[in-house]
Amino acid sequence: MNQRGEWPELRGIADGIPPTPGPEILRGVLLRSLLDGAVPPPVPRPMRARALLAAEAAVVHRAVWLTSALVMAAGVGFVLAQGHIAEPVMALVVPLVTGIGVAGAFSPERDEAFEVVAVTPTSPRVVLLARMTLVLGYDLALALLGSVVLSLAGLTPAGLGRLVMVWLGPMALLAALGLLLSVCWNPDGAIGVALAVWILYALTFTPWSFTGRLGAFWLTSPAAYAVILALAAVLGVAAVVAAGRGEPIRRARATQWS
Repeated sequence: MNQRGEWPELRGIADGIPPTPGPEILRGVLLRSLLDGAVPPPVPRPMRARALLAAEAAVVHRAVWLTSALVMAAGVGFVLAQGHIAEPVMALVVPLVTGIGVAGAFSPERDEAFEVVAVTPTSPRVVLLARMTLVLGYDLALALLGSVVLSLAGLTPAGLGRLVMVWLGPMALLAALGLLLSVCWNPDGAIGVALAVWILYALTFTPWSFTGRLGAFWLTSPAAYAVILALAAVLGVAAVVAAGRGEPIRRARATQWS
């Protein structure tokens, strides 16, 4: 390098190389593509229902499936071993399994694929519905299977239909409550609240006098049952609506500046 900061040995190295094209070449390419009728690349579409369910089934943590099956099997096994009437046990086990399972299933903090799903064209509400369909359907299938087994064993004096009605309403309400809190708050808090509500519900099966008013809410009379199912539907719809309204409260933001 000489005193003027030049490299004489590199002089002429760019000979024969055309200058960098300007923005006019881009305009020319776009115009030519329009004249030639070139087809633009397809816009990504949301996943189909079957593919989405299969993808969400792989995302849900295995502990959700295993824990639900083990707890449900323990409840059914306890009734079979002790020869008790199935209604009180199933009325306690099924809502507990479903409420905690649903509250922990929609968990962006523990979902390794959450950021990937968030940038796809699939709506967060659709993802939520798919995941809840899987978890609720799985728990419902387990509960129905356990109820059928206990009915065949002769441990349901009031019949299979009565046994299902005993646990279906509390199951729906706890699941909807846990889902809404998981979407709007966080899964750990949702599990805690669902567990607290379940404890209040469990107290209605004790002989303590102060639980009488609590038990009146959970009675399976037509009026009380309609209120329970209607409240569960309202909470479920609210969770679906909240799932598409941005990031939840008290949760680390995905676009937070450090």
